[in-house]
Amino acid sequence: MSREIPPKVQQLLKQLNDMQKTYQSIALQKQQLQVTLLENKNAYEAMKNSEDEYVYRLVGGVFIKVKKEDVAKELEESIKLLETRIKILEDQEKKLLEDMKKAEAEIRKLMGGGPAQVS
Repeated sequence: MSREIPPKVQQLLKQLNDMQKTYQSIALQKQQLQVTLLENKNAYEAMKNSEDEYVYRLVGGVFIKVKKEDVAKELEESIKLLETRIKILEDQEKKLLEDMKKAEAEIRKLMGGGPAQVS
């Protein structure tokens, strides 16, 4: 005997699927930002340890001589911005995980799998 899936459960399953796709997208964005952050931190540390007054920046296939202090300021700002963006994505991940747990619990409840339990 097969049971038909109620429309409410179908809707919740679709929402859960959409949330999972969004979560994967956010996780990928966060991973990419973390790689960029690591690269910026490494560049900043290497530059900071250099005793030269100037560094070279690659601009459109050409190296340009730039004051180290200017590049340091830009890297510091970039690092702060990346850290903020990563924090925002982490918050979004956390909220999505909570929402997915609630949806899963509601689906189990509606399908007769016992009372919904949200941890």
